[in-house]
Amino acid sequence: MEENTQNSSHQTTGDVDEKLMDHDYDGIQELDNPPPTWIMAIFYITITFAIIYAAYYFWLDVGDTQDAEYARKSLQHDTKYQLANQSSEDLILLTDVGDLEEGKTIYSEMNCFACHGMNGEGNAIGPNLCDDSWIHGCDFQSVFNIIKNGNPAKGMTAFKGQISDTKIQKVSSYIVSLAGTNPENAKGPQGEICN
Repeated sequence: MEENTQNSSHQTTGDVDEKLMDHDYDGIQELDNPPPTWIMAIFYITITFAIIYAAYYFWLDVGDTQDAEYARKSLQHDTKYQLANQSSEDLILLTDVGDLEEGKTIYSEMNCFACHGMNGEGNAIGPNLCDDSWIHGCDFQSVFNIIKNGNPAKGMTAFKGQISDTKIQKVSSYIVSLAGTNPENAKGPQGEICN
């Protein structure tokens, strides 16, 4: 048993002797014990990736910086949802019966009646859409803009991310057509009187 112990300690000492380097400082010798191959592989892959990343984004100016990417994404978003108001020429009041009926359908589908009543008479939440007093302007473009962009401070939801501009145009035309219809249980006038 003692013999086996002596042999194993001799083998361990022999392995250490092989890894000792010539460096000697105050009687302490340096041991050559490199990290495992897999750690070195990760290290070299990381360095390679860092060089390629720096070349792509900074030295060659191929990739977008964070600011440029943000500007590009914002432009895509603005284009998709058309956040900027359209010009007056693009916004025309639709008077065709089919368009107004479709606008009425959209009014129901988007649950506008929850705040403005089934016939636009208004309720405790939203204003009357059938009288001559309007809070955010009474021309077609003002109605279009308030439906599209909303007014969170007044509780009006922006529908630009939910329905297309064409549908907003049709529901806006329907709402403008409600003026003067005087439905039952209409809410009192709010805002400025339109001429």
